[in-house]
Amino acid sequence: MRRMRMAVAALAAAGTVVATAACTGDESDVDGEGGGGDAFINMQIGEVYSLIPGSSGESEGYRVMKNVYDGLVYYNIDTGEPENLVAESITSDDNQTWTIKIKDGLTFHNGEPVDADSFIRSWDRTAYAPNVARLNYFFATIEGYADMNPDPLPADTWADPEVPEYDTVETTHLSGLTAIDPLTLEVKLTAPFIGFPTMLGYEAFYPIAEECLNDLEACEAKPIGNGPFMFEEPYNVESGGTAVTWEDYPGDKKPSIDGVNWKVYLEGQDCWADFQTGDIDVCRPTAPDYESAMADEELTSRLVQQSDPSITMLAFPLYDERYQNVDLRRAISMAIDREGVINVIGPDRFDPLDSWVPESILGGGRGACGEYCTYDPEGAKALLEAAGGWPEGEKLQIWVNDANDNTAIFRAIGDSIAESLGIEYELVTVAWPDYLDARDGHAIEGPFRDGWGPDYNLNENYLEPIYGGGASVNNTGFEDEAYNAKIAEAGAAASLDEAIELYAEAEALLAEVFPSAPLFASKINYFYSERLDNVLVHPIYNGPGGDCELRDVTIKS
Repeated sequence: MRRMRMAVAALAAAGTVVATAACTGDESDVDGEGGGGDAFINMQIGEVYSLIPGSSGESEGYRVMKNVYDGLVYYNIDTGEPENLVAESITSDDNQTWTIKIKDGLTFHNGEPVDADSFIRSWDRTAYAPNVARLNYFFATIEGYADMNPDPLPADTWADPEVPEYDTVETTHLSGLTAIDPLTLEVKLTAPFIGFPTMLGYEAFYPIAEECLNDLEACEAKPIGNGPFMFEEPYNVESGGTAVTWEDYPGDKKPSIDGVNWKVYLEGQDCWADFQTGDIDVCRPTAPDYESAMADEELTSRLVQQSDPSITMLAFPLYDERYQNVDLRRAISMAIDREGVINVIGPDRFDPLDSWVPESILGGGRGACGEYCTYDPEGAKALLEAAGGWPEGEKLQIWVNDANDNTAIFRAIGDSIAESLGIEYELVTVAWPDYLDARDGHAIEGPFRDGWGPDYNLNENYLEPIYGGGASVNNTGFEDEAYNAKIAEAGAAASLDEAIELYAEAEALLAEVFPSAPLFASKINYFYSERLDNVLVHPIYNGPGGDCELRDVTIKS
């Protein structure tokens, strides 16, 4: 059985959401219109892949959805721990059968109740293989998943080479999900997993309105959520859109702003010029503007600077025979002067990374990469020689998606590799949707930029989703029986502390196979405009390029 982690294409050709459809139904049926006035903030955003829960799996869609939807839990901004939001309680006697009580009286923007069925229909939709939802794999631990996810048909029979096809899949419901009563959801897992509640604030586990499920195309453009912000007009994937504060939001913390305008910056663009003219309220300077921004005393009085659990890696295509030698992969990693690259692109923007899980995440910072993440040109040359050398006359291709920052960062990385090993390289820059398709479809032909930000605060989140599932599923083509067994052992641990240590042992196994080279742990350096106050950046929910908690930010009077 394969877990498919491929791109959604049923509604979104070439990785773009439908941007022109209007939501079905009468707008007068929407309970609560957005607040009026000028108290809107202007935020940058990249290209959104999808606005349907379970179909995004990337930062830009997530940062919209986490404001339009409320999940069962919301992560504490200081500790990262899950705190009940839609859930009244989440309990289990054996860490395998979980009982989720849902708060009474909650509704979606269109008035539908938020109840056990709203979660079941959402999770079933994502878990059903023919829907090709990108976050399908999050439901692999729930009973009945295997019946909904057989092997796909041979790839050469697919109408679209990027969209898997299946024989008729008759099972459309996860048997492990039961509505005990309208507000009680029982979840049966295939094995004990003590970390299950920590997952439930992620977009894969958001509920979905029945109206949305009946017209997914319309809901892509104009989501029907249950969170503090709502769309009155369709979102446009190329230009953005406006979400207004839902006046009838029943949560404990209703936003003080009237809404948010999201402006899209496509790959190769950034928000800094618009921030300087006051058209964007929160922005991070890219490498060319970083030094001058940090030298401006007035600007730095409006700087949010903190650790960020997002990481950058150089991943290896293990499915390519040229990169199957572990000494070659280690040589490339040791050839990278991480400190030197950081100095080139802007000090304090990153920290060198020597682990696959960053220190800021529960169970992270173990230094598992060790010597192979330490700059050592002579050691790198010795490893390259042990691997049989580099083919004469062949360039090392380094693949990146074509954002300005990525190009600057990976050019500096390529320069370091070339200087250390004498290998000529070329950057292969690809637009973001095409990059996702090439990565997910194992079509990349060289080491490639890979990044990860947390879905929840547990070291498991940096291990199983990235490197689990088998060679045909994860981005690098990594598969190791000992690693998979250790991940399974950790999931069945009797306590969270025990699980964390077992996951750390799984991380140590990555150093033996070396499917990727950890490079940097990010640092948040976001500037905000003079008119904002209480600008808080959430370590779990933060989006790249400049972001803040819309539930907390205020506008000065």
